[in-house]
Amino acid sequence: MCKAAGLPHAWSALRRLSPPLPARDAVLDASLLCTLAGTAGLDASAVHALTDQSLATLWSECVACTDIARRQIFQEAYERSYRTVILDAVAARRALPDDAPSGERPRGQFVFCIDEREESIRRALEEQHAGYITFGTAGFFGVAIDYMGLDDHAVAAHCPVVVTPAHEVHEQPVYTALERHEVRQRIRDRWLGWERRAAVASRTLSGGAGLSFLLGPLSGLKTLARVAAPRSSLQWGQRLVSRLAPVPTTRLSAFRVDDSARIIDGGKPIGFSLDESIDRVTAVLTNLGLVRDFAPIVVFLGHGSTSLNNPHESAHDCGACGGRRGGANARVFADMANRPDVREGVRRRGIAIPTDTWFVGALHDTASDSVRYYDLETLPPTLVPAFEEVYGALEIARREDALERSRRFDDAPLNLTPEAALLHVEARSSHLAQPRPEYGHCTNAICIVGRRHLTRGLHLDRRAFLVSYDPGVDENDKVLERILAAVGPVGAGISLEYYFSSVDNETFGCGTKLPHNVTGLIGVMNGHQSDLRTGLPRQMVEIHEPMRLLLIVDASPESLLTVASRQAEVAELVTKQWIQLVAMHPETGAMSLFQDGGFVPYHPQPMLLPVVERSPEWHLQSRAHLPPALVRSALPLSAVGPRLHQSA
Repeated sequence: MCKAAGLPHAWSALRRLSPPLPARDAVLDASLLCTLAGTAGLDASAVHALTDQSLATLWSECVACTDIARRQIFQEAYERSYRTVILDAVAARRALPDDAPSGERPRGQFVFCIDEREESIRRALEEQHAGYITFGTAGFFGVAIDYMGLDDHAVAAHCPVVVTPAHEVHEQPVYTALERHEVRQRIRDRWLGWERRAAVASRTLSGGAGLSFLLGPLSGLKTLARVAAPRSSLQWGQRLVSRLAPVPTTRLSAFRVDDSARIIDGGKPIGFSLDESIDRVTAVLTNLGLVRDFAPIVVFLGHGSTSLNNPHESAHDCGACGGRRGGANARVFADMANRPDVREGVRRRGIAIPTDTWFVGALHDTASDSVRYYDLETLPPTLVPAFEEVYGALEIARREDALERSRRFDDAPLNLTPEAALLHVEARSSHLAQPRPEYGHCTNAICIVGRRHLTRGLHLDRRAFLVSYDPGVDENDKVLERILAAVGPVGAGISLEYYFSSVDNETFGCGTKLPHNVTGLIGVMNGHQSDLRTGLPRQMVEIHEPMRLLLIVDASPESLLTVASRQAEVAELVTKQWIQLVAMHPETGAMSLFQDGGFVPYHPQPMLLPVVERSPEWHLQSRAHLPPALVRSALPLSAVGPRLHQSA
């Protein structure tokens, strides 16, 4: 075309032949100048006094502020406004007086995953009694395993994706339940065989028609029941299965006597040796700062999520377990910590676990807010009353947690009772047509690594990953290094996954989940044809505020720089600004923000935090995100006076 018109082929030559752009309308410059002056608080006389050089500099800055640069400015301002609120609130909470140690033994201790969804249930426990102490650590509890459950056909890794398990753990029936297990397996095999034959027959003309006439009405009634009464129908189905094929009592192969217990094909040992068990129990308790003052019952709660008709269910499970449920890891750790020979080895390393302390493994379902306990038949009879108290506290806490979660759902009234809220979330998790069984990590924004008393009683609106760390028991920053090496990639990965799926859900997310079809058990696509969709669906990020994770660490800047020099992944997250890092000195409380390759001091502004007696008084005011507040019932007695902060 250019050759036929007698024009040059080069783009640069064509640009020289094009007519010049018309001059910018002066009205536009005047409008921009008026907007800038109003924002800067300049009146007409101040604008008139600007020199030509000042105006020229102003115009050049406006031209340099491209669309991308402008978006970055807004994003950083957005993050800074929230960062200021959080840092000032944490500083205000740290300034409150703490009670002197009472010398009384804790009544119950609860170890949760760092997941921000556990922040609310931890707060609900602490509001009940000062003797209830909660901790947070990565939800695989230092036990990286390839796990095979009772009904699994293959092992699956229960650990962060950057870790390769070196051990296998299998769930097996106890000796006295072997006969029951064999009967159950025969029933399951026959049922699954019939299902496979029916699936093949349904693809033929005669088989499809016959099955439709015979089983169509029953299937229709079942579907109607699941939609009309999801919670009740699911419970009826579970009761029927438990009667026809009851699950036998099981144990985990968490411990091995020698290295001869190996799998023939993979060569991985089944279970942990004595020294390996001692190493893991010691490391986890040290990371938590739980090295003294043990309660009679210490509950380790992994977490997972149960929902129906949801191909994105694993995104709601434990990230530290590779997108799987952490109950097996909690169960393995409790089994290790309860063994007398392991406790003796841990004692030789400086941690004395009392003989009247018992560890219980459990699983918290973040969709239905149910809690399942493991191996309670091994609980010593003398500790049954102590466990019943802990059980009762968790029953109250999970109802309060359900109430706090329900306020985010538009179809849940804000005036629900805790009992009604629990029924509501149970129904959501068992509903076939529910696109939002839970919101997952959509509220994540902060990660706080430090002692719990720095944030206990601070309502953080389920937005904070809470990681237990006591700098007083850390020598040479080794504990901090282990924690950040695990927590950094997990927390930043979750934060960035939600960030990118929020800012452009069609490109980095996978759009609405309503038309999704599972494809080859490897992903989803829209309808019957499209590319595989990556990222998170719109229903999981619709209330997320996209910002980089704010990581606050109870450590000095020097300690954090030392850790970063030894951990390349942590250094990359910080230096390339994938996260915002703040050091809070353990002794002085001085804060420093990492910027431009180094730490710069941050000076919190004095503020009065709202004060409520219990959490619902604060979070039931609105469905939107809330700023921090103080919860009086979870604070030390010396910090609850009205002279310190203002009532909400």
